[in-house]
This record gives sequence, structure tokens and C-alpha cells, in this order.
Amino acid sequence: MNVLVVVICSVLMISTGLLQAQESKTDKLLWSSAQKLHFADFQIKTAGPKEPSSNAVFSITYKIGGKELFSSNLNKRVLNEFIRSESWIDTTQDVQQALRYQQTSFDLCEVYVRQFRKALYDNKPKIKRLSFVDVLNETYTNAYSKRRLVYDQETKAGTDLAAQEKWETVIKNELDQLKEYAVEK
Repeated sequence: MNVLVVVICSVLMISTGLLQAQESKTDKLLWSSAQKLHFADFQIKTAGPKEPSSNAVFSITYKIGGKELFSSNLNKRVLNEFIRSESWIDTTQDVQQALRYQQTSFDLCEVYVRQFRKALYDNKPKIKRLSFVDVLNETYTNAYSKRRLVYDQETKAGTDLAAQEKWETVIKNELDQLKEYAVEK
């Protein structure tokens, strides 16, 4: 009987660990040219009073070390991810406008992720020092943050449609110029 209890407890602990690992994977959505953000991607559906119509959290992550240093495809080592559990959208406001605005922010982040990947290729011999990669990450993360503020201001958080369209065109062109650094490549 005691053995059965231990086995059941062990199975439950393993199952819980697998579910948590699966949850953490589904909490992040990898940027893709073929997949746009959807309403269902935002786990929180409302905002507080006097809040903007939406907020999205993006994460630039990288895995460089050991055998990855010698990988021929560094594009898969730097990722641009949308974090569902930390992102929200207000259903009482214009949801389509908010989705368009956040998708453009996600696309803008991808521009800087591709620049980061390009810098890794351009400086491959220096990757031996992980501190060098950390500096690159900080450089491109900060550059993205500063430019996102400009985007937010110029488009009034995506509500100025003419400015929004201009930014979408500029970002699309930048992504096209850096297409060889797409993760799908």
C-alpha cells in the first residue's frame, strides 16, 4: 500500500512538472511572419480605468554557449517572443486597432532582434566571450525600447492612422532588408 502511495505521488509530481513546463512554453509566442497576434493571444482581456487600450510584453532571449558558438544558424539562437500572461487588451475599446498597434510593436522588436542576429554573424569570433553577447543584447534591447517610445508617441499608441500606416511601411521595409536574419531562414 505504501509503495502505491509513493508511486501515485511520484506520478502526480512528474505530471505537475510537465504541465508547468508546457504552460511556460505556451505562455510565449514566437514572432513569425506567417502568424499575427490575435485577440486570444492576450490572456488578460480588460484594463483598469484610464489605461491605454492594450499592453504587450515582448522578450528578446538568446542561447549562446557551448556548441551553439559553432552553429552555422545563429538565427535560431536569438528569439523575439510575445508573453501572453503579461499582456492585456481592453475589450471595451477598439480591439482591432489595439491588435494592429501591438502587432506593429512586435514587428518593430523583430527588426532589432534581426539586427542582433546580424551583429552575431558579423562578430562571430568575438562570441567566445559571453560578455560580448550580453553587451549586444543590451544594445539592441535598449535601441528597441527607445524606438518603440518614438513609435508610441508618433502614432499616439496606434490611433493616428496615417502615422500608423507610415510606421508599418518603414518596419516592413526594414524587416525585408534583414530577411536573411529571420528565424524561419
